[in-house]
Amino acid sequence: MNPMNWVAGGALVGVLAACWDKIKAATWKLISLFIQQVEIPSEAAHQALIAYLVKHFPRSRYYDRMYGATYEHQRDGRFGLVPYELFGARSIVFWNGWRPFVFTNQLENKQPVAVNTNPWGGSSDDGVTKIYSTLTFLRGTLDVEAIVRDACVERNRETWSVTDEDEAAKNRFVIHHVPKLGEGEQGGEASSNGLAWYQQGHYRLLAHRPDDLGKQRRHPGGAVENLIFPQRIKDLIQEIALWRNHRRWYQEKGIPWKRGWLLYGPPGTGKTALARAFAEDLNLPIYVFNLAALSNHSLTHAWSAMQVNVPCIALIEDIDNVFHGRENVARQHGLMGMFMGPKKDDKEHDAAPLTPLSFDCLLNCLDGVERSEGVFTIITTNCIEHIDPALGQPRRLPDGSVEFISSRPGRIDKAIELGYMEPADKKRMAGRILGEYPEQHRAMLDFVDRFPDLQETPAQFQERCGQAALACFWEAKQRQQEVPWYLPWNRLQQLLGTETVRRN
Repeated sequence: MNPMNWVAGGALVGVLAACWDKIKAATWKLISLFIQQVEIPSEAAHQALIAYLVKHFPRSRYYDRMYGATYEHQRDGRFGLVPYELFGARSIVFWNGWRPFVFTNQLENKQPVAVNTNPWGGSSDDGVTKIYSTLTFLRGTLDVEAIVRDACVERNRETWSVTDEDEAAKNRFVIHHVPKLGEGEQGGEASSNGLAWYQQGHYRLLAHRPDDLGKQRRHPGGAVENLIFPQRIKDLIQEIALWRNHRRWYQEKGIPWKRGWLLYGPPGTGKTALARAFAEDLNLPIYVFNLAALSNHSLTHAWSAMQVNVPCIALIEDIDNVFHGRENVARQHGLMGMFMGPKKDDKEHDAAPLTPLSFDCLLNCLDGVERSEGVFTIITTNCIEHIDPALGQPRRLPDGSVEFISSRPGRIDKAIELGYMEPADKKRMAGRILGEYPEQHRAMLDFVDRFPDLQETPAQFQERCGQAALACFWEAKQRQQEVPWYLPWNRLQQLLGTETVRRN
């Protein structure tokens, strides 16, 4: 073989290598005359877009699939694995009529583009903007602007409660924990748009429907009706229903479309149960805030993100375990390790160090410059004495009586005491639990009449009735097995504190 051919070939390869970047750029310019590529630099737009494409455009059957499974609550009360297919993590070919276009996940390629498009101004943390996905298509065959616009409108429609008909048509009762439980898992948590993971359009459930998943409703019918409270307490749900359904009325009157209640009383009086029952009956998502695990930055971020899912309930439980007056007592002994600084790659907390939550930050979230429209805040406490007056306390009238209206409307509008059970409510609970056991029911009613001033919370009296019912149930089972019954019955006599109960 002629050595000159080797030399010529090597020289040609060298020229191509030296000019490869220019050749590639020129080739792409030529191709770009016919092929267009659009980049999506927002994670929220990326998720809304893939959900919209999967729903409205046919896709090729030949693409790299991603399957997974996560543990999730089911409406029938069970908790188990839910299998799914995840869209958007791999490239997919879609069809717009007979014309194909390609959706590509750019994070898969791990090649961020060095362009700053931070919507909040300034520069991004690493000096680059992540491109979450791209659409590649023949020029003139796809209206990407319309697709992105419609995808965002559809996602907003899914998270907003626009009308009563929309409210009734979808299941909005989802429990969100702030901060999230089981970081890194779906596990029943919500994304930044307020929807549970199984309600996101980029998940295809393999063995369930979205309505099959989520927390089980604890009671048939109305949840509040199944709770034993004085009627004056149960009537309050009508106020929440009026608030939820009449946003325009609030706007016309110039009244902020928000409410705040403080539920106070001894442990076991049903404060948390009442808040959950409100959410169930009114089909509202409920956000449970663990203040002890939040910093100023994380609370502000979470409170702002909650606005996308209004109307909703924000539940702050046992605030007296975190704040005594204005002092954050949850961090005195270094609980939760909040001074460790932000986690690496933590997208929510990388903008500020994790410092203890301040009382002023909480007040700003409740009633600051940016009022939280559409949020019904419920705060519970066992010790009303630990509540700072700036938050709101029960208000006394000149005659010494206490009314619902708080001392600081706008933050806490009503302060509602949940105390020990009244005899009439005890009898109602006894009828519900022991109604099928007439003799034990009569004995429990006699017990209530004999000790009308005995202070018991709903949890305590429910346990008293529950143990009596369990003794009867166990006795029936023992009879079926021909086992002596007298031991459970003696236990029942001890619970009632009487020796007058006799068998028929």
